[in-house]
Amino acid sequence: MSLAPLLILGMHRSGTSCLAGCLEAGGLKLGDVNTSATFNKKGNREHERIRSIHDRLLASHGYSWDRPPPGQLTWGSEDLDALNLETRVFRDEAFWGLKDPRTVFCMQGWQRLFEPRMVVTFRHPEAVAASLVKRSLAWKKPMAREAAIGLWLAYNSEILALVQNCDVQCIRYDCRPDVYQSSVVEIASGLGLDASAAVSFYSAELIHNDSSDLPVPESCAPVWDRLKALSVSNARSMVT
Repeated sequence: MSLAPLLILGMHRSGTSCLAGCLEAGGLKLGDVNTSATFNKKGNREHERIRSIHDRLLASHGYSWDRPPPGQLTWGSEDLDALNLETRVFRDEAFWGLKDPRTVFCMQGWQRLFEPRMVVTFRHPEAVAASLVKRSLAWKKPMAREAAIGLWLAYNSEILALVQNCDVQCIRYDCRPDVYQSSVVEIASGLGLDASAAVSFYSAELIHNDSSDLPVPESCAPVWDRLKALSVSNARSMVT
């Protein structure tokens, strides 16, 4: 089994599905994933059985995706066995990975079984909040904007802790389409994937709730600035 799965990290509603779809089109094996969903035009690209492992792990510690823990969760032997079983299908794959925002708090198990690589996607906190609130109303489980902003901060703060001192590529979801596509090409090429095929998955129609012109909430500003500093497009602009 390849010891270096690619884990696509990001807060919910932050472009993880889009980036996963791009990289899958470029040759990254994601397995049996969802390719059609109400709030994801091209599917959320999640491996449902592995996502369920993460959900069970969160629940066993008294948490959930929308009530995240303050840090990394501890995996038990049964959890590890379940993950090992579900990932055996990738034994002979050179390039494989996973997209599930819950992974942000479930990294311990992945790091015990593998030597994972990471790629990060992020989005303006107000856009994420607007998307979460809209979806919550459709699900008849209303979420307040303040709660959504708190989730953005919790997930992205943990992401920054995970990638500290690591060589990790980071992409902003709600940048200009041409900038996003160039960033996808750079990330896919760096991973040894087919960059042309990867960028063909992208469509600007996938992005809704554009809040890029709104001020960043004060509580999120330090994390937002650090994410922008890590982004591929920012790194490119500093070189050119």
